Amino acid sequence: MLAGLGLATSGRAALPEYLRSALNVFSAELPASWAYTTTIVRPEVSTTERFDPAKPTGERWTLLLYNGRPATAAELEKYRKLRAANPQPVSSASFTRGDIDPGSLQLVTEDDERAEFQGGFREVAAGADKMLRHLQLRLTVNKRRPHVEKYTLSLREPYSPILGVKMSELRVAMSFTPPAPGRPSLPAAITSHFAGRILFFGTQEDLRVEYSDYSPAGGPPAPNDI
Repeated sequence: MLAGLGLATSGRAALPEYLRSALNVFSAELPASWAYTTTIVRPEVSTTERFDPAKPTGERWTLLLYNGRPATAAELEKYRKLRAANPQPVSSASFTRGDIDPGSLQLVTEDDERAEFQGGFREVAAGADKMLRHLQLRLTVNKRRPHVEKYTLSLREPYSPILGVKMSELRVAMSFTPPAPGRPSLPAAITSHFAGRILFFGTQEDLRVEYSDYSPAGGPPAPNDI
């Protein structure tokens, strides 16, 4: 477990205390014991959905809005079938804190409130996500209440993960709520931009996902809590 924190290295002593504290509690995963509302915005469609893990498996997702309005009966039926086949939330995490190479983190800028660091990831083991070595990591850390406020991943250079696919641009940015009594720092929003080629076709994809109204599973939502 300690090795998974990514901090038991010779470079640990060089890290500021607030950065060590922030990394020790950092997680980009959606919490398993919390309910939340998520709004997913794509170029042609947006959905607002409520997830509550305390409900039976087939009832955990509720479609609240489709393109900013109440869904039609046909859209609700299509959504129910989709969620029946995909009941689990999609992971919000691109990496874990154990993937971060703390010795690579270098201070870019800081003030009294926060600091920004730039770095990369550990050498990955066989079978792990080898794409991480092609990404640059930037962390915005709150110094007064140590936690990661935001991370940004960007592609260092064009990359072909598999034959026929070339990634020219990739940028993922995720922000987090501040920790509060009885509640950890939680995902607030994630944006992603991808441009490249699949086979012989150029493609581009932009996505934004917002998380709000967190509450303990089974409890009522707390509107505007972030």
